[in-house]
Amino acid sequence: MSQAKENDISVFCAQGPSHIPPQASGALSGLSFVFKDLFDVEGFTTGAGNPKWLASHGAATHTSPIITRLLASGAECKGRVQTDELAYSLNGQNIHYGTPVNPKAPDCLPGGSSSGSVVCVANEFVDFSIGTDTGGSVRVPASYCGIYGLRPTLGKIDLSHSFTLSESFDTAGIFARDLKILGEVFELLQSSANDEASTAAKALYLESSLAKFMSPERLEQFVQSCEQANIPLYKTDFLAANGFTFEHLSLLFRTIQGYELVTTHKDWLAAYGDSLDPSILVRVEWSQGISHEEYQEAKQQQAQFTQCLAEHITEMSGLLVLPTTPAGPPKLTMAGEALAAYRTELMGLTSLAGLSGFPQLHIPLPGLAEGPCGVSLLGLADSELSLLATAQQLDNKGNE
Repeated sequence: MSQAKENDISVFCAQGPSHIPPQASGALSGLSFVFKDLFDVEGFTTGAGNPKWLASHGAATHTSPIITRLLASGAECKGRVQTDELAYSLNGQNIHYGTPVNPKAPDCLPGGSSSGSVVCVANEFVDFSIGTDTGGSVRVPASYCGIYGLRPTLGKIDLSHSFTLSESFDTAGIFARDLKILGEVFELLQSSANDEASTAAKALYLESSLAKFMSPERLEQFVQSCEQANIPLYKTDFLAANGFTFEHLSLLFRTIQGYELVTTHKDWLAAYGDSLDPSILVRVEWSQGISHEEYQEAKQQQAQFTQCLAEHITEMSGLLVLPTTPAGPPKLTMAGEALAAYRTELMGLTSLAGLSGFPQLHIPLPGLAEGPCGVSLLGLADSELSLLATAQQLDNKGNE
């Protein structure tokens, strides 16, 4: 498999750093990583995927504690990598720097906004990478590029000294081809001890209204994995039973995210907003019309949804299963209108973990006719170790 070339500006950021050696020997010695262009490194400028952002900001005075901890544990950093502008897209396209090639489906989108992060792992340039996930920016590209991707519990990994998109949803996430490596990186980076059980779930529950997005082949492969792992799979109707529609959850998420983006970056958007990709600028302009009252109402509904979902998962005594994406990665040639409609469906799927702040782990399913995609496990806050243990039990590639 061809690796990313370090002069490929669709993947790597020209402002650097292009390399940081390990600062000590440790648990991650011998492993390499890249990080998304949202994290600060002292002496270098964070670009947030936009040349005007890069030019209008100075060099960072601190380094992200994520990067510091990885280097102190023996990992080698092989560079800063691209993101969709302001992390406000799930496609992996950037009109300024280009679209990274999806190593598993070259005629398809790689997914974003953690585009460089996912591509460098999928093409085996590095062992793992660091991205961010607000509305799906780790889970979606992991699905499109056929690797593992973890969105941890909100606040589980320290996001200081990094770009803020939406404080209600922003998380740091991890990509890896190997579950064991992903787990080691997560345990190293988590900012608080995890007291939850690290054993596999005794039952899995597939939401009926979301199962429609799984092709018969994808569903059959996952059912077989459950059978081989001796984990029963049940159906559940949480969304319908509680009156949560797919479209409403997507709108609820976008309302909170959009309001927080334009509130946090109001001055910069006023000065440089016209530098954004037109498809992203349209979402910014929509967000600028959200009132404070609409935002407060959305926050109240978010709290209600989170409480209902927590009660449901607790009652099930298991993990929720959902398709990470509606299908395999969209073609690069998909028209803008169709892509916008697809995005609404996609954000409905990603909104469950986003709104609740609960962790979600994407598991790739190989060899599907629809292209790279898979399923996700979603659990209560701080259940990452259970997600990882369950995925290992389901895995049929010998990583148990």
